[in-house]
Amino acid sequence: MIRLNALYILFPGAIIACLWIALDFHGQQGTTFFGIAETEPRILNFDHDIAIREVFVSPGDKIKAGDTLAIFYRAELDEDQFIRQREMMANETERTAERAILEKEREVVQARLQADLSELTTEIKLLHTEDSIMMVYRGNLYGQSPPEENRVTKKHIEGLQEQIEDLKHQAAEELMVLSAKISATEKVAAEETTKLKGQLNMIQSERERLVLVSPINGYVEDLFFSVNAMIPAHKDLIKINPESPNKIIGFIHETNEVPLSIGSEVDLASFNRPEIVAKGTIVGVNPKMTELPLRLRKFIDLRSWGREVYITIPAVNSFYISEKVNITLPNVQ
Repeated sequence: MIRLNALYILFPGAIIACLWIALDFHGQQGTTFFGIAETEPRILNFDHDIAIREVFVSPGDKIKAGDTLAIFYRAELDEDQFIRQREMMANETERTAERAILEKEREVVQARLQADLSELTTEIKLLHTEDSIMMVYRGNLYGQSPPEENRVTKKHIEGLQEQIEDLKHQAAEELMVLSAKISATEKVAAEETTKLKGQLNMIQSERERLVLVSPINGYVEDLFFSVNAMIPAHKDLIKINPESPNKIIGFIHETNEVPLSIGSEVDLASFNRPEIVAKGTIVGVNPKMTELPLRLRKFIDLRSWGREVYITIPAVNSFYISEKVNITLPNVQ
């Protein structure tokens, strides 16, 4: 009877098993590898210290994008608004008072001009009257037609008329300066008002931001606050998980050479449900070797390493969370 050494039987079987395991690690082919459909939770926070006024959700609640999750309160916004409104009132009061002063100065200039003109005009009339009387008197005295106007009087009248023109010119300049001051005062006040209104609009915009809104469809995994709590800036407020996977993490065995490039489109298909397919885009590759997840191992106890590949997928898809997915690079020679 022929006795066979057990090693002769086990050794080929071990070689075949190793080859089969290696092929499983390497993927289906040179341009196909495996991955896991994952969710990337969104953790929301706020960039200012806040108080929690109202909360509308609890852990486990399903939510949709745009749903109101909570309403906050910032006391400093009330204070800022009060200060800006008070500054606007003070600015308007100052503008009104300064304009009233300048308008009064303009009235004084005009009244002084009218008084001076009236005085000079009256003096000119008196000179004309005196000169006329003297001419009549001389005509009667000498028995001849009235002589021409007295040259001294004429010279005096011309001097007074020049004074009138000078006064008018001086008053016009003063009025022009006052008008410029009024215009400048109005402009400065208007600019200050515009600035304060802009600041009030910003305060209002900040008030509108005091509503926490869900950015995605999903469910509330955890809340880190409660009503009336005081929350410091940038502290985590709420953790939201999508309803479906929003990314694929692929794994390429360390011995495999797969031609990858950022931005490349890949074909995705469920490993156990081949009819479920989608498109994805490679957005990153981790150059560091990481251990292959248990989910992708054929033999859990046999450890293996590879590179992680990060792939974005459409927000609406039919993959299950943590589902095993085939990733294929199309049209690669």
